[in-house]
Amino acid sequence: MEAHDIRIRERILQKMEVLIDRIEFIERHLSDAVVSDRILRKALYKEFQEAVEAVTDISALVRRMLHSSAQDDYTNLDYLVTEEIIDPETGRDMKSANGLRNRLVHEYDGVNDHIAYAAMQRLMPRLRRFSEEVLIWLNADRT
Repeated sequence: MEAHDIRIRERILQKMEVLIDRIEFIERHLSDAVVSDRILRKALYKEFQEAVEAVTDISALVRRMLHSSAQDDYTNLDYLVTEEIIDPETGRDMKSANGLRNRLVHEYDGVNDHIAYAAMQRLMPRLRRFSEEVLIWLNADRT
């Protein structure tokens, strides 16, 4: 493995630590209280935002590791599906997570906290699955 690839691999692993940390925090605190507790809601929205940003960073880094130019978040996820690094369902769910992240950050048309909460509940196992699929690929012997 070239020095360049080793550095990218290390960066992927650093981003993966961030992703897993955010997933674990959200899973520990995600409850119906999100809807009524503004501090908890804002904290979880921020953690979710950072988790999804780690996903998009990892996607771009994997693409660079494969000597392909990183593009926009959705194209990078499609690339990981095409290269069979993540499964199509995971790719679709990561696009949904990115869409939710954008809504939470930019508050497009306001945020319905009940819908955001339900979406986060649905997406948390898929975020974990993304991390597992990428780590499996990263640790595979490709010699």
